[in-house]
Amino acid sequence: MQNSAPRELWFIRHGESVANAGGVTVEASSYSLTELGHRQSALLSDALRDGPELIIHSTYRRAKETAAPAMRRFAHVSAEEWPVQEVQYLDPAKCVGTTQDERRDMSQEYWQACDPHFAAPGAESFAGFIARVQAALDALARREERLVFVFSHGHFMSAIAWLLLSQPARIDSAAMRRFYQFIHACVVPNCAVLPLFLHPCGRQSLGGLWVPEGMESDGAHAAVSGLAGA
Repeated sequence: MQNSAPRELWFIRHGESVANAGGVTVEASSYSLTELGHRQSALLSDALRDGPELIIHSTYRRAKETAAPAMRRFAHVSAEEWPVQEVQYLDPAKCVGTTQDERRDMSQEYWQACDPHFAAPGAESFAGFIARVQAALDALARREERLVFVFSHGHFMSAIAWLLLSQPARIDSAAMRRFYQFIHACVVPNCAVLPLFLHPCGRQSLGGLWVPEGMESDGAHAAVSGLAGA
């Protein structure tokens, strides 16, 4: 008899990173967790449901460090690295040695231009980012694991929700503007979990975004979705 229960993909944002805490950073892939971020990751691991059949983490250090406690807890479960990393839409060379606040003007200029196909040197276009998110969703839909944990990033998780809820016909300037509005209306906190259900009939549905009870946070350094370095 065919299993009528949906498959579950739990997308999980990393813990507080050095960039989230206002620190100076070098390149996006190398941001580490803060001490608070490591504590958050340990609490998150304890709060995750038993029974994952696959753990996926992005190529970025902060996602790997967030996944580490869960990978220790579920040491028998296969772990894979996928390109589910954060979008890098700013010129990486201009971001070296800056803080998230110092990148704010560059970030706002990028979103105000609203060109979905523009890519700065070494950066990714908005259209390319959305295509990468969709490719990951398509690849996950072809898998058979019943419960998968995907340690990822704020913009990536927002893009998943946006794609499923808005179902844009094309990725143009208007769609990019709507996404920008979406990420400011629906902020994804550190260590938030977004469940995606893949039903046997082919339908996909989202669960509610949740954060483990008792999660520590630093209100003074709360990460703002929509800014570079999240």
